[in-house]
Amino acid sequence: MKKYVWCEDTGAGYEFWCKIFEVLDKEIIVQSKKNNSELRKAVEQIPEDDNIYYVFMDMPMDNIDVLRETQRVNKIAKAKDNVYIVKIHSFEFALLSFELLGEWVFAKEDNLKDKRENYLLAREIFLKMIFEGIDNEERKLFWKLTKYDVSKNSEQLAASLIRDITRNTGFETDKSELGECFVNDCCTWTKRKSDDICGLDVDRLDHEMKRKTLVEKSSLKKSFSGVGLL
Repeated sequence: MKKYVWCEDTGAGYEFWCKIFEVLDKEIIVQSKKNNSELRKAVEQIPEDDNIYYVFMDMPMDNIDVLRETQRVNKIAKAKDNVYIVKIHSFEFALLSFELLGEWVFAKEDNLKDKRENYLLAREIFLKMIFEGIDNEERKLFWKLTKYDVSKNSEQLAASLIRDITRNTGFETDKSELGECFVNDCCTWTKRKSDDICGLDVDRLDHEMKRKTLVEKSSLKKSFSGVGLL
């Protein structure tokens, strides 16, 4: 029997899932299907075999195209006993939901956290928006703090927020590149300068503890526990 994680992520997202499952379960094979349509087609072709397939579906409810593919995949998966749908918003949202994000990225004696205060406040509003909803005043405050294009969907907003919170640090993450310091031993950041510090400068962590903590203290814990990945 083999175990697979299938995702539609490429770039930073695919790297993130590979790094996570290197420590959670080395037997799991992580594969990218490149996009939601190809992921759905792959699920359709899964045979009734002894293998187990964990299908990672991004589920931003304000993206109609993604939602349509999600509904199709859910319907297909219900007819297959060896397929489990792992419901997540996006890998960027998983990082935003990480309880220790600010504590890891920013050192107490560094003024960078103060410079990112607007984005950190916007992060709190955004998390509330996804988890429970926000009122009009909170929504207005979010746009005021970020100055983002109001036409962006929530997946795009998550990507923008994690980029702006982490930029110019070892945790800097965008669609194409995952921040080295999220998943590697402290401190192996290849672009580090002598004055670069973070919240882990004193209590340094190895890559295994980092990756396990990212799951344990983020929205991933609930998503993984629901399908037996934890």
